Amino acid sequence: MNFEWNAQTIRWYEEANAYSGFFRKVADLIAPMLRSYTTLCDIGCGLGLLDLELSPSIAGITCMDINPNALGALQKQVDARQISNIQPRLMDYKDLKEDWDIICISFFGSREIEEFLPHCRKLIAVVGKKQQTELYPEKYRKFLKNTPEKVENFLKEKRIDYVLTEAAFEFGQPFHSRADAEDFLRTHCPAISAEDLSNFLLRSLKTTGDSRFPWVIPRLKSIGVFEIKGSL
Repeated sequence: MNFEWNAQTIRWYEEANAYSGFFRKVADLIAPMLRSYTTLCDIGCGLGLLDLELSPSIAGITCMDINPNALGALQKQVDARQISNIQPRLMDYKDLKEDWDIICISFFGSREIEEFLPHCRKLIAVVGKKQQTELYPEKYRKFLKNTPEKVENFLKEKRIDYVLTEAAFEFGQPFHSRADAEDFLRTHCPAISAEDLSNFLLRSLKTTGDSRFPWVIPRLKSIGVFEIKGSL
């Protein structure tokens, strides 16, 4: 999505995860891939929602990101849940010098695969597919998404072996009110016209019957999870 981490965007993202259980389901898919490994670094971790779910499955997790707001939100969750094996770290991946058993990159960092292989025994890359439904009109997207197809083509070109697991889980956006949904669209699409906003909500916004989140934009998020042998 096109956003910066701030109090409002953090709230929306955390509520979407709490409503759908998306990252718990992704973690359930990834957890068996961590067996026999001890350390993991999530590069570009964002809010670290995947790492919070993976923490019971591996001894130590380093969560690396360049955004202090995102890491601050993660630290609050770590403290609230009394998790002792997650270490948030404010750092750019370009300064990477350490090694881990596993490096994980998800959604925002899967274009730099080759740079990370010397620093791990295994690399796990979670890549989002082009979705059938989106959280805002596609024409307002500011950047081109990476896709499993692009990653596969790159790996084949470089003759790098991999295992690909595909899945799809609900990861829609719930809202406290229709006004909350309108704010969401205006935040993520500052240039959206009144007509496009109205038409998109008419088509995509659904009632839930849930008193806390009476509205939702449903979205089935398809992903590809790549397992790639590192060069450590």
